[in-house]
Amino acid sequence: MPGRMHSFPYLLLFLPTLLLVACGPSPTDDSGSSATDTPPAEPNTNIRMARADGDAWVEMEEVTRDPDHLGQEIPFVYQMEGPAWENENVGFRLYFDERNGIDIFGKHSREMILDSIGNRRELGAQQNYHEMADWGMDVLKVGTSLGAGSIALMIGDSIYRLGDVAEEHYRKLEEGPDGSRFLLDYNGWEVAGRTLDLDWEISIEPGTWGYESSVTLTGLQGDEELLTGIVNLHIDTLYTEDRGDRFVMYTYGPQAELDHTLGMAVTADASQVLGHGELAPDATPVASTYYVRLQLENGEPTTYRFTAGWEPGNPAFGEQSAFVEAIY
Repeated sequence: MPGRMHSFPYLLLFLPTLLLVACGPSPTDDSGSSATDTPPAEPNTNIRMARADGDAWVEMEEVTRDPDHLGQEIPFVYQMEGPAWENENVGFRLYFDERNGIDIFGKHSREMILDSIGNRRELGAQQNYHEMADWGMDVLKVGTSLGAGSIALMIGDSIYRLGDVAEEHYRKLEEGPDGSRFLLDYNGWEVAGRTLDLDWEISIEPGTWGYESSVTLTGLQGDEELLTGIVNLHIDTLYTEDRGDRFVMYTYGPQAELDHTLGMAVTADASQVLGHGELAPDATPVASTYYVRLQLENGEPTTYRFTAGWEPGNPAFGEQSAFVEAIY
């Protein structure tokens, strides 16, 4: 049964194929192409990671973050400030800097649109993604929260946001109509007297309204927990459900830019969920977040999914039940 939890004043801990064969040559059209040629599949997922080269953006298969690169540096070093990923329904981006936050692109178009967003490098942050465009818009204000599923560590009662590390590296692993994924390596993360390496694989498939994260840490001492969550700057109610072997937590309401209705959810394997809670607006280093605590094992992946449903992109999401059905 769904559970309902209101705002927390303090940190709470509780998240037969038919094969046709022709004996002769295939018929052709006037151009010489075979009439039976299968057209290339339309891309239903896309990754965009482009770095500035003069006034142009050059898409990169691998990038190591410049050690002195800071967030919101103008002109932008990376298009959309870091890697972005999408399917036909929704898009996301991650800030490839000390913030490591995740943001949501609500889409009006089912086309792959990320390659053309934020291409005015000289404008930097003045490119206002928070205004409605033909393709859609950036629907979320993140601040110092965990935004749309970014991560932190909890050790005891202390929280450590994923921030600067000795080296941060991006690598595209796969991109195509059936799914796309990339890997972020964070090497040399100094946390509470220990040095950790973190691998964060993010993937997206067609037909969903979200993405999947798989986080693997090495160097753990055994008392660490992974935190991920949902920004709650404009909402004061968290819903929770147990769906068999999946734990679900979500928010729903007028919490997007321009007061549009937006649902956001995190789901995880119930066996890895240690509890959930809220971080207050004045908390540091992570604020204004509903979070879930997930079990970590040294060298083993911890996986969760994030779902986003924006009403202007899909009017069905005007009903909470439609968003809940889309959570995966």
